[in-house]
Amino acid sequence: MHSRIAAPLLAAALAVAPRAAAAAAEPDFAALGRLVVQTKRATDLPSGTAVAVVRDGRIVYEGYFGLSDIAKRIPVTRNTAFYIASATKPFFALSVLLDEDARRLDTRTSLQQMFPQTRFDGFDAASVTLKDLLVHTSGIDNQPLVWATAYSGIHDAESRRALVAASYPNAKAKHGTFDYTNVGYAIASVWLDRTVGTPWQRQLDATIFRPLAMTHTTASIRTARAAGWSIAKPYSFASETPRNPLYLVKADETLHAAGGLVSTAPDLARFLIAQLSDGAIDGRQLLPATVIARSHETQATLEEKYQDFARSGYAWGWYTGIYKGRTLLHHFGGFAGFHAHLSFMPEANAGLVVLSNDDVLGAQTANLIADHVYGVLLEQPDTQTTSSRRFAEMQAKAATFRASAGKRRAEIRARTWNLSLPRERYAGRYAHPQLGTMTVELERDGAMVIRWGRLAAIATAYEDKDHVRVEFAPNSGEVLAFAVNGESVEAIAFDRMVFAKRR
Repeated sequence: MHSRIAAPLLAAALAVAPRAAAAAAEPDFAALGRLVVQTKRATDLPSGTAVAVVRDGRIVYEGYFGLSDIAKRIPVTRNTAFYIASATKPFFALSVLLDEDARRLDTRTSLQQMFPQTRFDGFDAASVTLKDLLVHTSGIDNQPLVWATAYSGIHDAESRRALVAASYPNAKAKHGTFDYTNVGYAIASVWLDRTVGTPWQRQLDATIFRPLAMTHTTASIRTARAAGWSIAKPYSFASETPRNPLYLVKADETLHAAGGLVSTAPDLARFLIAQLSDGAIDGRQLLPATVIARSHETQATLEEKYQDFARSGYAWGWYTGIYKGRTLLHHFGGFAGFHAHLSFMPEANAGLVVLSNDDVLGAQTANLIADHVYGVLLEQPDTQTTSSRRFAEMQAKAATFRASAGKRRAEIRARTWNLSLPRERYAGRYAHPQLGTMTVELERDGAMVIRWGRLAAIATAYEDKDHVRVEFAPNSGEVLAFAVNGESVEAIAFDRMVFAKRR
């Protein structure tokens, strides 16, 4: 039985869709649906949320709320595809383990063996393994590679290999110490593309998506658009105009191995069912049980917490920790305009998918949805009362957040410029041998616009001399430093990257 209960909010744009509601033993999530609808009304942001709950090998609840496109009033449905950001990592890591099971590679392979012609400086590449790259214990860093593959989109096979060669020691964590980054997955994908012989995107399709019949999951925006998929637009409650989509939209060039998938709630629910059922769905063994089991084994220890979620270990693309007294494996994904939640609890044979096309309320709402869902599934007393209180608290804090965000924007705009030369001297084209060209343009009103590949931002003042602040990623600040020599500007420096000005 599949029913849809229309909510009055926004002319029935919000909807809740419970499945198999006729069964007496089914969990009741009607109260959760009302709380999500109330939150969208209270915060005046009708961005989308998709929820899927799995238990005992099947989906027991689906809820779809809000809009995938606010201007066009397109509602979220079970076929709406969301960018899932870092929730891609469990897929990529599992694909590597499947390749190892098929004897196509060995996770003990060292970084030096991966790139035998490369001389790495500052660390022992022979001691860093493919496993280290995937469980965040490599002890190396490479922000230029991350910026190229996740943000600017300016890269090709040759430039990616050159960027890998410029990897450097991680100042925060030595080899063997856990430090979560996108770097390891980015490096691993560069090697795998050449070693396996096909791009990592096609590898995931062959090893996971097709075997699990995940027909609405892809690592290619072009593929999704060509198939006519509805893809959620990105929004942010932190924006000055939250109902307007963010400018930074994902494209194939910025989908990467550490965060490169778009998918739907039902497809991701199938992935969780496979995790809980040792690779089987509906009684059919679709992935090797031994590989699924191995992917859940903790490989690195840590002591962290994100919102309600304790994190004591990291497996192959999964955080592990105790949640509500039971072991929970989870991975979330966050990027400008999106938040994704994947989690599963083996002892309860249950899991949860929450997808949002807002990066602020989406993360907080997913946290509270998880609290409610697992509370209901574990039959914890007072779940509904606790959820009502926590959702109300979040709604109350939202107005304060908006006010503080507005105040912060005003403070940034009020800063005094500290440029040593007339502003027009900074305009021009700045080039990097692997990272492409960054341009600085002056608008008629004097605004300084800086562009780099798919990135664009209006610079604002910064207190340090010849520095400016930009928001390449919406609602987050980066600082660019201009290198000035006498009466000329010679370069832009940004996070270990130097772009030389072209004469």
